[in-house]
Amino acid sequence: MPALRAHLSPTLWHNALMPTHDDRSRRYHDRVARKYDAIYDDPYWAFHDELTWRAVKPYLPRDATAHCADLGCGTGKWGLKLLKSGFPTTFLDSSGAMIEQTREKLEAAGPRARKATLVVADICEMGELASECFALILAMGDPLSICADPQRATNEMFRICAPAGVVIATADSKLAAIDHFIERGNLDALEQFIRSSRTNWLTSDVREQFELTMFTPASMRAMFERSGFEVLSITGKPVVNVRANKKLLEAPNAVDRLLKLEAELAKDPAAAAKAGHLQIVARRLPTKSHE
Repeated sequence: MPALRAHLSPTLWHNALMPTHDDRSRRYHDRVARKYDAIYDDPYWAFHDELTWRAVKPYLPRDATAHCADLGCGTGKWGLKLLKSGFPTTFLDSSGAMIEQTREKLEAAGPRARKATLVVADICEMGELASECFALILAMGDPLSICADPQRATNEMFRICAPAGVVIATADSKLAAIDHFIERGNLDALEQFIRSSRTNWLTSDVREQFELTMFTPASMRAMFERSGFEVLSITGKPVVNVRANKKLLEAPNAVDRLLKLEAELAKDPAAAAKAGHLQIVARRLPTKSHE
């Protein structure tokens, strides 16, 4: 390394040492992998997960041998549900520590674990995965917002999606984030965010401050259509901001009542813009191909 430094200008040397977006994201997710599940262990996230699974179930393949994928799988929550449902499932995450947490869970999955494939890779470049292979692809936890190039990631999802296969993915909502910039009272920052749709992950360690891309329903739809998908729906998750007042979850039969409200609100496409996250369901048409 000293010999290399002697041949670089100060600027180039500084840039060579600067962590990339992927380095920052990986560093954060590696650090939190062991406590990740505990972070999301509360009644709100239980409601959130039930809302998610109800949206996924109608798209489960009818063929039990159909391959599924959990992209940006984290500790494997959704892939494990697919595996439990009987499907061969690929778990992919850019964080090796997250994949190790998934591996530990698979040890308790019994014979089903033989149908699991674990891959450490970025969703922007999934060369390890075969083209036109997966009947159902899940990308929950907003990996499209977290990755360095969402359009490239969506193109890769199209490539690995089987003809007539479905992708269900989530991303951070741009319109919901505007209030954060208003609260800061910084017009320059607000203007920059509105123009770029980008902000940084809020963490005190600058080495973990990776960039986030946020979407409106229209921009998310456009991204998937550019990749060649047919967009079936875009919904908000959740539209009712239960997280702002978790007392709502203390009411009698709260979860069932809130789920019914979400189902009702989902009938109006405009409601998605109010949610903190967007969830898209897109299908690869059998006759389409992507260059």
